[in-house]
Amino acid sequence: MRKRGDGPFESNCDVKPGTGRFFSSYRQTTDDQDWLAYHAHQGIELLYVHQGRGEAMTEDARYPIRPGTLLLFLPYQLHKVEVPSVPGAPYVRSLVKFDPRIVEPYLTPYPGLARWFLMLKRGLLSRSFCDLGTSERLPGLLRDFHELYGASGPDKEEERSLFLVSLLHELRHRAFPETGRDGSPEAEGRSLHIDRIMDWIEERYARPFDLQSLSGELHLSPYYLSHLFKEHTGSSIRDYITARRIREACRLLSSTSDSIRSIAEQVGGFGASHFCQLFKKCKGMSPETFRRTVQQGFTAAP
Repeated sequence: MRKRGDGPFESNCDVKPGTGRFFSSYRQTTDDQDWLAYHAHQGIELLYVHQGRGEAMTEDARYPIRPGTLLLFLPYQLHKVEVPSVPGAPYVRSLVKFDPRIVEPYLTPYPGLARWFLMLKRGLLSRSFCDLGTSERLPGLLRDFHELYGASGPDKEEERSLFLVSLLHELRHRAFPETGRDGSPEAEGRSLHIDRIMDWIEERYARPFDLQSLSGELHLSPYYLSHLFKEHTGSSIRDYITARRIREACRLLSSTSDSIRSIAEQVGGFGASHFCQLFKKCKGMSPETFRRTVQQGFTAAP
């Protein structure tokens, strides 16, 4: 496998504010050359593999790459993609990268889809890998968009946003379905409680967590809150708040020059030492290493 420095590499790290709001490519091909990418993006990335075999890695998981593979990477999530060169078998993939903010206004008429997308952004879907096999639904959607609206230009924003709505609808029902909602009044009531918990956390995650305060505001018992949240998300409330703080820290490390001490204070009122320990436990590297890795992210030149 080619390593960085053994051949041509180009920067591919869309983490600067205001850049990389939308990018797509259809059937991008690398032939007779190992592919190695290690980077993060400001937006969400979807990678669909038409041909090629290899492996994708995040800080907490490994996924096989083969024809029909669909991978979802969240904003500022470091990931590595390796596909060794095989004679006569090129690596062919399609990519969609987008800032979540460009599609959110178009989801307003679709509350179910908007709710699912919020779960996606918060990292609460049950998986981020799907083997679509020989299904042509998603490749066909990507092909149609490329043929009709692939040209660049500011006048294409509406078409791109509507394409993203269609794409998200497909992903919700075919690739990354939401769990825990069966349409019954009881299930909808539980889901409403989860939504309220999430909103409460989103407003207060940088403050010290107080379960009693959350319980009082939602008029639910601490035990019921904790049990419901764990059952629905697979995570405790405290662990989720920690993950939310770390996600915000990743954003700040990637897109600002704020000091580690300042970021520690912003995301949870932490001291720098405790924050560094917590970050390394969650991400497998120090904040300084994460920032450096994002800044030096690379992609093997196609």
